[in-house]
Parts: sequence; C-alpha cells; structure tokens
Amino acid sequence: MKKCFGCKRNYPLFLYHINDSKYQREADKGVTIECRLCTLKRAKKDKGLMQRVDGKFKFVPMSRIEIIKYILKK
Repeated sequence: MKKCFGCKRNYPLFLYHINDSKYQREADKGVTIECRLCTLKRAKKDKGLMQRVDGKFKFVPMSRIEIIKYILKK
C-alpha cells in the first residue's frame, strides 16, 4: 500500500506505474508518486503527459486513445 501524492488516498502498488529512474527514495517503493487515476485526470486536462525523454522531462501531446493505452500499460 502507498499513499498517492495527488489524491492522498492509499492504494495497492499495482495502481502505480513502475519508476525506472536511477535516483529513487526508499519511500517510493519503486513506483511513481501519483496513482494511475490521478495521472489519467491530469493527462485528460492537459491533453498530454510530461515524460522523461533522453533523461530530460518533455511534454508529449497525446490523443485520448494514446492516454488510455498509456494508463493501462504495465
């Protein structure tokens, strides 16, 4: 179980994306800080996501179908 940074609710770890960055805090438990539901809400509002590309964060515009595929992927 882990507390989501966005909605402040406790969810099981499978409701978070896997964090593959080099630097991680121990409290993050190997997953992102925001649950998939909050990520979906933010992606729909902004019509895209901030993603790490070549080690730098970049805004990637996405369609609704691409957002849903991203949220449902491992």
